[in-house]
Amino acid sequence: MILISVARVPLYCQYRRHEKDIAHCERWGLYFAAMAALQGSLYGVAWFAFVPGGDQFFLSVVCLWVMGLSACAVVGYAAHPKTLLSFFAPVVVPGTVLLLMDGSERMQILAAALFLYGVVILLAAAPVYRSIVQSIELNLRLRELSEKDGLTGLANRRHFDETLQKELDRALRNEQPLSLLLLDIDHFKAYNDHYGHVSGDHCLRLVSDAIAGCVRRSGELLARYGGEEFALLLPNTDKTQLAATVERLQAAIRESAIPHAGRPDRLEQITVSIGGTTVERDYPANPESLIENADTALYMAKNHGRNQYYFYCRRSGQLAAEEPLAVAIA
Repeated sequence: MILISVARVPLYCQYRRHEKDIAHCERWGLYFAAMAALQGSLYGVAWFAFVPGGDQFFLSVVCLWVMGLSACAVVGYAAHPKTLLSFFAPVVVPGTVLLLMDGSERMQILAAALFLYGVVILLAAAPVYRSIVQSIELNLRLRELSEKDGLTGLANRRHFDETLQKELDRALRNEQPLSLLLLDIDHFKAYNDHYGHVSGDHCLRLVSDAIAGCVRRSGELLARYGGEEFALLLPNTDKTQLAATVERLQAAIRESAIPHAGRPDRLEQITVSIGGTTVERDYPANPESLIENADTALYMAKNHGRNQYYFYCRRSGQLAAEEPLAVAIA
């Protein structure tokens, strides 16, 4: 019994490391149920191992012990009904059979009582299970509300900031690149003035959907960073890969063809200005500087005609526009 309990420890540790992996959690649930069944079987053997010659007194004592044990199991296993059943059945069934085999009226009554008690225990576990599930669903819902933007359904700034810190720590630890894009809808105030704020909200949703369609890899995070500004975090993405991502984003916005008749220029459709930066191995950074660098590039894009992409990198001692797609900075 001690060995089984010890064997559960590495399983639990492995589960904690991969608890966000659904497939792994399902496998862990099967392992946990198997361990519970093995433990229940050992308790079931106790009926035969600790009752000398079918002594009725010892049978009664073991029966009471099993009843108490099964009641405790409800607390421990109610969150996983299959595990509860896999533990409970090997404990109760052998005892019920052994009591019936005794032949005496008293033991048969005790067998019936044990069986009915088992049914009651399983029925009692059902509301506990529902309560646990409802609590988990509520917590997940609250977490979702705290992490998502209500208008677009994207991650909100709070969730983005938390993820940025984690991904930056991981990138520096593993010596991997980490890229960040800030995107701003061009002339969005003019859009609201021309079409109204309800249409403006609809425009934000359309733009967010277009950008989200370009988020392809696991770990990439798109967030509404504020107002008409979006942030896209791209782990393990270097400058070259970032440029390819920007091309897809610009193409997606063009293909969405969202009308914007209120623009002061002649484009008459929604466009975005984009600023980007990348953390390389020799580029120590913190979340604040990373955002500041991307924002600097975005500012350059907006001040050089909009509908452009500027990239912030460390090269020279001054801010200089090398090409329409690049900004170099030390």
